[in-house]
Amino acid sequence: MTGLSNAEILREAMTRWNGCKAGDLAMWDDYTTEDMSMRSMGEGAHGLDFSAARNGRAQLQSYLSELTSAFEMEHWTLEETVSEGDRVVGLGTTAWTCKTTGKRVETPVAIVCRFRDGRICDLHEFYDSASVAAATC
Repeated sequence: MTGLSNAEILREAMTRWNGCKAGDLAMWDDYTTEDMSMRSMGEGAHGLDFSAARNGRAQLQSYLSELTSAFEMEHWTLEETVSEGDRVVGLGTTAWTCKTTGKRVETPVAIVCRFRDGRICDLHEFYDSASVAAATC
């Protein structure tokens, strides 16, 4: 990733994530620090247990495993990035289908990332958690 801006790194990661349709959870090891932290709009509430705060790559892998056990990704489309200093905001849309109910949800999504040495050390995602929770019912 040497030579890429933080925004380019985020675009590469999200393109790869969308391309694998959440099938390669370990790909995030290429883009995150060992001590990274992740926060999600769902905050582990309303049937969105997977969205609880996580710290470190092992817990990120747990989040991703729980997410992909509950939902199947249709797409995660990064449409725009805004960058300043070590922060990059990614704006896009994502669509998933709940595996137990078959309900599909598509929502705008924003991710706020802080980078350290070309890797994401902090990620906070924002999405329509009410629609995602409704898909689980």
